[in-house]
Amino acid sequence: MEISVKDYMERQPGNPHVAETDQFYLWIALRLAKLWDESPWLRGLADSVRRDVVLAVTGYYQDVVADGGLWRSFTRLHNQLHGSPLPHYGRGESYIDYELNCDDVRYVIWWTVAGESGVDVLDPHDKELEALAVAFHMLLDEEYEDAPVPRQFCIASDVDLDNPQDAQRIYDYAYWLYWRSFLLRPSSQAVMDRAMPQAHEIIIEAGESDARPMLLALNEHLMSTEPAGPIPLTTAQWLRLIIDDTLP
Repeated sequence: MEISVKDYMERQPGNPHVAETDQFYLWIALRLAKLWDESPWLRGLADSVRRDVVLAVTGYYQDVVADGGLWRSFTRLHNQLHGSPLPHYGRGESYIDYELNCDDVRYVIWWTVAGESGVDVLDPHDKELEALAVAFHMLLDEEYEDAPVPRQFCIASDVDLDNPQDAQRIYDYAYWLYWRSFLLRPSSQAVMDRAMPQAHEIIIEAGESDARPMLLALNEHLMSTEPAGPIPLTTAQWLRLIIDDTLP
């Protein structure tokens, strides 16, 4: 599979700004892609799906290295609601909260494939899925202690949701969170698919160039009203959870 710089940058919260750490994490993504290309596991998936899986696993890795808050918030809330940090896998003996875990990697792979397919076509306990997760985890673990902190994932420590001066940064982060982040993107794509007929009507009625402000408004409406994520929350609820540490 091919992963371009553009593919990688589109999943970064700081896009189009290039961070000092981007070269390292693009290298990680390319290594994961090469590993998968040379392995026998889950090779029936389309290259576009496999690319999205690699980018999602890379995004998870960045968030955990940075302790950016997205993965921490999700697993903490899931543990509070269901008694385990992850769906499907419970809490293994070696599981460490908010650190790099093999079951985390396995869940991110499964969640991304399920989101791309629109249905749960992959058994979360599939043996090939488990083998791929173990291989990915081993590669990531080799670099974990020395991996540079991707500061662009550390939004929670840099903004105040109630400070008007932070409004643009919060909006940019919210847009990334809903439409591009490794955790919410698999489900927000289904939201976009349901809204496509409405988007086409806007383009037909207004013309492609004049439709852009209305399409942006539609995106913002969906982002603010339609829940997304493995635990379905609105963007505002995710932001409060991540930035203010406030449970919904």
